[in-house]
Amino acid sequence: MDLIDTLCNDPQVHLAMDSRPGDIQLLHNHQILHSRGDFENWPEPARHRHLLRPRVAPPEARALPEVFAPRYGGATPGARGGIVVKRTTLRVPLEAE
Repeated sequence: MDLIDTLCNDPQVHLAMDSRPGDIQLLHNHQILHSRGDFENWPEPARHRHLLRPRVAPPEARALPEVFAPRYGGATPGARGGIVVKRTTLRVPLEAE
């Protein structure tokens, strides 16, 4: 873990960025390490952050090791169902809440 910490904090490897309204960030969770700092939303509803986290698994993606199959409903590219929590209504609000 010390080596991972060292590499992740190396300025030649580490990328820090600030997000601004309208920014889009695409990450491949199975190929990179990423994190974010603490976040506190604005009290005014008009200034709330609107963050969407779609899970994308296109048919031409890399296959995952089979150990991921129970979590994602499969490891085959294009056939991963993502993580669905029981009693969750799937929806995508167009405005921050």
